Amino acid sequence: MSHPVAQNDPHELLEVFDANGQPTGVARSRAEIHRRGDWHQAFHCWIVRDGPRGEELVLQRRSLVKDTFPGSWDAAAAGHWRFGETPPEAAREVEEELGLVVPFAALRWVGREVVDREHPNGLIDREHHEVYLLRWPAPLTSYRPDPGEVAMLGAFPRAELVGVAAGELDSVEATEAVTVDPDGSLRVVAASLTAPLLVPYSPDRLRRVR
Repeated sequence: MSHPVAQNDPHELLEVFDANGQPTGVARSRAEIHRRGDWHQAFHCWIVRDGPRGEELVLQRRSLVKDTFPGSWDAAAAGHWRFGETPPEAAREVEEELGLVVPFAALRWVGREVVDREHPNGLIDREHHEVYLLRWPAPLTSYRPDPGEVAMLGAFPRAELVGVAAGELDSVEATEAVTVDPDGSLRVVAASLTAPLLVPYSPDRLRRVR
């Protein structure tokens, strides 16, 4: 007999969308949406800053207890768009995950991306990503990430990150990285990223967030 997959926040209420990105007005729990494979909406924020090796993307390394892509490097902040939320309300993810209090006006919408994946644990993730960009020059040591969500933060040169995603480079070294201890304290560390540790975004998507 099969058992339901353990999910983070299974009772979170989301809206069902159609494949073309139109809302249906139907609300279902996150657990049910991922079991059924319903289309739904997500908020994604990419943080960009200037660095010693050119423009950088700040990425988070997802906690090992996440139900999808545990331990992988991902957009700076991302999460499900709850039923009935406005864009400023969905942007709560930036503060919840990174501890940054950012006015919504500082975020710039850069488009919508479509993702359709089935994960090894059986979860079906069909998402319309509403993608925002934040230019935030502050050092990573000034962030206050949630240790339940984020294991590490790293700043990676965009051009080299695109090279890894495209299979042209084996790895990219962070110009700055911190690890997040269970109590939320940060430690400066060295970090590198290889393609198997990156959530599989296309090179074009990494180029477009600018």
